[in-house]
Amino acid sequence: MEPLQFIRALQLTDSFFPVGAFAYSDGLETAVARGRVRDAITLGKWMEHFLEAVFVPCEGLALVKCMLALKAGDFETLRNIDEELTAIRPAGAVRAASTGVGKRLLSLFATIYRGEESSGDTFTLPHSNAAAAYAIVYFKSGVEERSAALAFGYNRLAGIVSAGLRLIPMGQHQGQALLTKTLDHLPDAVDRIFRMKDEPIRSFNPLLDIDQMNHQYLYSRLFRS
Repeated sequence: MEPLQFIRALQLTDSFFPVGAFAYSDGLETAVARGRVRDAITLGKWMEHFLEAVFVPCEGLALVKCMLALKAGDFETLRNIDEELTAIRPAGAVRAASTGVGKRLLSLFATIYRGEESSGDTFTLPHSNAAAAYAIVYFKSGVEERSAALAFGYNRLAGIVSAGLRLIPMGQHQGQALLTKTLDHLPDAVDRIFRMKDEPIRSFNPLLDIDQMNHQYLYSRLFRS
């Protein structure tokens, strides 16, 4: 990866990049309120589940498939995956969160890099889910698929830890230790994604889906999902 491409990948995955992802917990707040996640140990199990059951077969796989479609000029597949990402999520709040982040990401990226060759034409997406939107901006930034999957995985895992720090009694040191432990498994997860790149995206996480759907009924909320 060229230095400028590496720097832009860092910028896009940094929480400082204002796409609003910090406002969503993807059901974690509900799990904390119900007592299923209560400390660093149970948050670690939540992150392991996310990596294995959400990132590998769904979000990460979708990102890689979208980037490969962009490389091949197959925009129909790109749009179909964006449609699938919306259809596969039962919780309306999570669908709204993903498309909200995706649309802000595409809009902000186009504004910042307007006029540069890397920005190119905007690809019209039916919903602009986050994974599809990140695929577009990584592709336009010249980031190759494997590095993009690693960066996107880091972004999602760091976001979980960030939410956990605000929801459970856990310090920064514990949070960093937990993130480091989970990141150790990220390269293998990305390798598995590439071995299954011709498979359809899928998601079967009933308890997580229920937590996400029940978030709106919590007595008090810090997050929007």
